[in-house]
Amino acid sequence: MNSLLLTLALAFAPFAVTTEAISAQSIGDITKALGSGDLASLTGMMDAEVELSILADENTYAKEQAREKLAAFFGANTPSGFSQVHQGSSKSDNAEYCIGNLTTSNGVYRVYIYVAKKGERMVLQELRFDRE
Repeated sequence: MNSLLLTLALAFAPFAVTTEAISAQSIGDITKALGSGDLASLTGMMDAEVELSILADENTYAKEQAREKLAAFFGANTPSGFSQVHQGSSKSDNAEYCIGNLTTSNGVYRVYIYVAKKGERMVLQELRFDRE
């Protein structure tokens, strides 16, 4: 009986993904998409509404509007890489954040990323770009 339980536990272990693993993957996916300017991937990770701040232009946008704003930003500032400076989580473990530097054709921007758990997945809820 013990060997059966051990076999079942080992068989289902790969499917037991923790919130930390999901969060880390989400942040990693977002930073990778930012560094390459991959709008399709970024849009796919967004919540229905996103708080977006690009320099002085700050507002809450529907996902498609946020994608358009990011497309304009990436059109004027072609991304060439992202380096993470700091990452953390909220006390409730329902949210993660990351601070990093986005290198573009027109200089470096400090980027703040905030993701929160919605249902069974982490979604991008806030993205801020400031001049470095």
